[in-house]
Amino acid sequence: GDVAVTWGDVAKTLDCLEALLPRLDAEPGLLAERFRWVKLKDGAAFSGYYEPVVKASRTRKPGYTAPLYRVPPDLRELNLGSFKSELIGQRVVYRMEKGKPVPYYTRAEIDGLDGRPGVLRGKGLELAWLSDPVDAFFLQVQGSGRLRFEDGKEMPVRFAGSNGKPYLSIGRYLADQGEIPTGQVSMQSIRQWLRDHPELRDDLLRRNQRYIFFRKGPETSSGSITSGPVGSMGSPLSSMVSLAVDRTTFPLGSVLAFDVNIPDPSSPVEEGPVSTTPLFGIGLAQDTGEAIKGRRVDLFCGKGARAAYIAGHLNGPGEIWMLLAK
Repeated sequence: GDVAVTWGDVAKTLDCLEALLPRLDAEPGLLAERFRWVKLKDGAAFSGYYEPVVKASRTRKPGYTAPLYRVPPDLRELNLGSFKSELIGQRVVYRMEKGKPVPYYTRAEIDGLDGRPGVLRGKGLELAWLSDPVDAFFLQVQGSGRLRFEDGKEMPVRFAGSNGKPYLSIGRYLADQGEIPTGQVSMQSIRQWLRDHPELRDDLLRRNQRYIFFRKGPETSSGSITSGPVGSMGSPLSSMVSLAVDRTTFPLGSVLAFDVNIPDPSSPVEEGPVSTTPLFGIGLAQDTGEAIKGRRVDLFCGKGARAAYIAGHLNGPGEIWMLLAK
């Protein structure tokens, strides 16, 4: 609220950083000399995300029964900012029923977690089938990933839309219920809880009503995809550099310095407090997320087991600054 930033400031800062990059290793003081550091008041709440690689089938068959859907044709979206400036960034997702707009289906209704058949089943909207509904759920939480088919081919799937329902963290819910200690909530501990309580899986998953739809990319040979998923800016994300932010806090394209303790993948733990290691870096605001609001900052951690461990356990405070060329 105390700093006015224009798109010209953002562009000038990017140009300045690019010009200085070859010199920064030898002359790190240039960061203080050439840039103004604007600190985010009260710090940032850091979390992490990564690009999962999951086994999939192009058709439904035994062992592959959890669908990934494309955007349904009956899903409609209204941008409220087109009507009132104070509503910029807010939208309503709906469908038409008997000539009237109604809220779009919930996760329970789409995946059949309410005891009835899923409302999208059999409509030809499936992009692929996964072996585990929990894998499908966490793929939606990450917002993108890669499918690996049995013939060795891979296909990226990217965020294409949502049902507009509110997001609920099932990890926070389990902590509130006393099922997982607050300091031990992670993607890994949630998966373990689900393995230990299979009879409660559907009831837990349905509590997060938000449902994500995907679009598919071209199939390639396994391991031939070298770039990361594409963020909101349309650029491939870079491991430990790209950040998902709230655009009302940081403009997309911002150069951000950050200081946070991240989970130490060289000292993994199954239970108890996670060992951490300090990370200080220069990042780029290149992505957004429907659950990334206010001071929340999501660090893209890459792909593979190491990235999954860091992203799954990263959930804590840190400091962040927006760099502006002087």
